[in-house]
Amino acid sequence: MKRFLEFVKWFLYITTSVLFVCAANMEISGTETINSNVLWQILLSGFITALITVFLRPLEYGNGIGSIIRIIIHYIILCVVMIIFGCQVGWMSFNFAGIVMMTVSVAVVYLLVYCAGYWIDKKNADEINRKLKSRYINED
Repeated sequence: MKRFLEFVKWFLYITTSVLFVCAANMEISGTETINSNVLWQILLSGFITALITVFLRPLEYGNGIGSIIRIIIHYIILCVVMIIFGCQVGWMSFNFAGIVMMTVSVAVVYLLVYCAGYWIDKKNADEINRKLKSRYINED
């Protein structure tokens, strides 16, 4: 059950971040309309990358060089998958500019997801600490 909940969390974080990056890319490129297929493609990309994330990221995070290496490997795998996916659905051309654009987009999504996760986890931890503090202060 924990893995499923992790998948749902990552899917929501990733899909929302991909949507923001797509909107920013559309603004930069001057695109004014979006095909309804793109919305399904965004959902599918979120699904695929959330699956990858659930299976590659541990439920508990460690510190040190091992964690950094896992993050780098995770990012590289996401880039490869998204480059293939992006070429298949027509989001990019398989050339230097397209690859750079996709790797930067994946990095921005990664950053947005990390920030959202950190903010939400910190908020939850603060709430737990507040409740524990109030419980144990009231017991004295």
